[in-house]
Amino acid sequence: MHLLGGRGFEGFDMMQILEAEAFSDMTPLAIGSVMLAHFIGFCIRGGFGFGSNLPIVLLTTWLLGPHHAILLVALTSGVAQFHLLPQGFRSADWVLIRRLTVGLTGGIALGVWTFASIEGELLILLMGVLIVLILLMDHFQLIGRIQKNMDFQSFGLITIFAGFSGAMGTITGGGGFYFLVAYLKLVCATPSELRGTSIFLSGAFMLFRLVLLAMTSLLTREILLEALVLTPAVLAGSWVGTRLFSVSSPERFYLVLRMVLLFVAGALLVKGFLSLIV
Repeated sequence: MHLLGGRGFEGFDMMQILEAEAFSDMTPLAIGSVMLAHFIGFCIRGGFGFGSNLPIVLLTTWLLGPHHAILLVALTSGVAQFHLLPQGFRSADWVLIRRLTVGLTGGIALGVWTFASIEGELLILLMGVLIVLILLMDHFQLIGRIQKNMDFQSFGLITIFAGFSGAMGTITGGGGFYFLVAYLKLVCATPSELRGTSIFLSGAFMLFRLVLLAMTSLLTREILLEALVLTPAVLAGSWVGTRLFSVSSPERFYLVLRMVLLFVAGALLVKGFLSLIV
């Protein structure tokens, strides 16, 4: 199935990719806006290890349409992770990563299977609602209270958290680690460990998601070319975000993280409601 028309990755070579047209029928201002959105998004990823996709999808959906925006950011995120992955290796919590793997793998597979049948506007609204719930859980420390009565190291509970994150992150094009952030903040000892774990998990399973998307023929050569065009903005944003993280205090890190979540959640809710009304 091809959501965007045209042919998928199978059956064409590099020459066909070069002959494809990136951002067809878009003005230079619109193309520049897409590049700026990716730069800003990957500043966030460079600083926190996750969180680029939702702001980018939100900003570029207005210009590209929801499915196009989601598929494009899936590719550009893969580019960014090659730059960030070495940092994740150094500070990640590998015991936690192994425990999360089963749930994330199953959730991503389910998300890819359902992605094509869900309307983009409804997904955006759902993303906003879920992030607001996460913010409320964080503000009222609900997970900490639940922890008193539940074993957060149990395989079953970890699998549920990871599966939900993987499925929703894949279906919506981003945000999977927003759903895990409250849990990761509880079990990761330091901001550096949280960042490293997030970088590795998002990178490894982003590549897995891309493989599954390519197998379902959802991606086109035009989108691949657009991702190549956006690569300089992606790498520059990741570099700037990494430098900003290195000079921030733990308190400032969590404050900015909460502000980012709140901003994205509010914007997504407004866009989702407007899309249903219009």
